[in-house]
This record gives sequence, structure tokens and C-alpha cells, in this order.
Amino acid sequence: MPIFRLEDTTLDRAQRTNIEREEDLEDWFENSPWALVQDKPPLWIGRQTSARTEGRTIFPDLLGVNSDGSLVVVEFKRGRTPREVVAQLLEYAAWAHELSKEEIREQAEIYFDTRHGFQEKTFDEVFCDEFETSEVPSLNERLRLFIVVEEVPAAVFSVCQFLRTLYRIDVSCIRVSMFRTESGEIIVSVETILGDEGVVDRIPPPEPDPPPISNGSTVREVVWKAILELTEGSPDVEFITREVIDMLSIEHSDFNVNTIRGRIHLFRRSAQVVSEAIHELTRGDMDAEFPIVDEIMGVVLRNYPASNQRATRDMINIFRQSRN
Repeated sequence: MPIFRLEDTTLDRAQRTNIEREEDLEDWFENSPWALVQDKPPLWIGRQTSARTEGRTIFPDLLGVNSDGSLVVVEFKRGRTPREVVAQLLEYAAWAHELSKEEIREQAEIYFDTRHGFQEKTFDEVFCDEFETSEVPSLNERLRLFIVVEEVPAAVFSVCQFLRTLYRIDVSCIRVSMFRTESGEIIVSVETILGDEGVVDRIPPPEPDPPPISNGSTVREVVWKAILELTEGSPDVEFITREVIDMLSIEHSDFNVNTIRGRIHLFRRSAQVVSEAIHELTRGDMDAEFPIVDEIMGVVLRNYPASNQRATRDMINIFRQSRN
């Protein structure tokens, strides 16, 4: 399928090009974790972490933690992926599974010292800020594994699917493609090949209540309010990410830019899934009565079981107010 970039009313064709270095993949996802998991991006706590196992040193590409305290292990490969990548990922997973809570915190704080906006902060401080919670849940009770590659061979896909369905290992395969337009601009496509369907019987933990910031609101509420000011209260109106960041950089200079981008992505994602659910329930009739919240939530969770429930409910209210 051809890829184009729209420039005014002209389509600028983008040709697929090879990703030159695995370090490029690491850079992209390290700085944009929401590209890996759209609804609830992980908090990274390590990159190319040096780890000793069975007398040798291994280097997991990215190590992170989810809002529920589970660890995230990501392995990147450019070009065609060797079958050995699955064994390599499982080796990293075995190492990560043995990490104690103290080791996770220590590793995270070493990594934070290299990240702008996180220096001199403890793991608990960063975790609570990023996930808008008042306490850190129990760490490392589950693992989530990702293989992020340019090509997903059938052998790799089938082994990962086997691990998911039979052994209930939460492993996902992500395909990344890079395109370059004639004008030199880069377009990156990220596609989940395996993993969107969720792991059977995996029950998500309850979402903790977000703590207030200085003005009594959460970071997400502040970001979403800025978006609604730009769009005049309509969740259907397109907006530019940079405009939102510029609005917030003056009054909230302490906000981490990546955190803001993550909340913006959550707004767009929540607006998409709620809009789809409303359209399904009303059969596209704009004059139909607005569905009740529980009906919309039911459709969203059926179609997108990993959706952030609190954000979804807030977005439903935004849609309701915009229709009044």
C-alpha cells in the first residue's frame, strides 16, 4: 500500500526506506513510549542495561515499568528478524523476573540521572508523577514483552503466538516501517502484528486515584483543558501538539514535555475510541439520543479492552457537553 504525505492539496509520495541502525529504533521509542503502547505507555527505567546472567553480560534494549507495576522488556531488531530474537527476549525476561523491588528502584534512579527533567528524583516521585497516582503498586508481579522490528518472519510470529495462547506470556510483535518523501521528510509507521487482542484471563488491576498538583488538578486534566480551549470544547476538532505544549510551557514550566505529549496522545486515543463507540450505538445518526455512559463504556472495553477507563469516562462527558 503506497504511503503519501498531504501537502496542501497535493499528495507527496513516500518511498519505503531501510532503518539504518537499531539505535534509531531505540531512540524513537525511548523518547515516544506511547508509540509502543497507545493507551498506557510505560515509564522507562533503563536502556541497554548491563546485566549479568549465567556468567555473561546481557544488554536489554529498553526496560520499563507499567502503571500496574509490571515490568516491560523491549528488544529491537532492524532488517529481517532472526528466530533467535525470541530466545534472546525470554533470556532478558528471566533476568528481569528476578529483579527485586530495591534493584528496580536503583536501576531506575541511575537511568533517571541521564534523562532531562528526571534528575535527582526518586523512582517513587517519578512514578507517581508520570502515572498520576499517590502510591507505587507492588512491583514486578508480571512481565510484558515486546519485539519491535522491521520484518516479522512467520517463524517468530508463530512462536510468539504459541507463547501467548498456550503459556499466557504477554509478548507482542511490533512492526516499524520508515518512509521518506521526495521532499526529504520522514514518516514512520508502527503496527502491532501480535498483541492487541490481550492475554486471556489477564485481569487489569484497579486504577489508582490520581493525586492533585499545585492547583488541585491532575496533569492530564490540565493538558486536556488546554486542548479543549484550543478546540473550543470539541473533541472532534484537530489541533497541533506544539500549540498545546507552548500553551502549557508558560504556566506549567515544571511539566515534562514527554509527559505532556503522552497526555495529548491519550486525549486523541480516547476521543477516537469514544467516537467509534458512539457511532456504533447511534448507527451514525447525529440526531439520535446520546447513549448512556455505561453503554459507551461497554462498547469501548469490548473493542479496546486495555483502554484507560478513567480517561474514557472523562472523554464521554466531553462528547456529551459538546453535543449539548
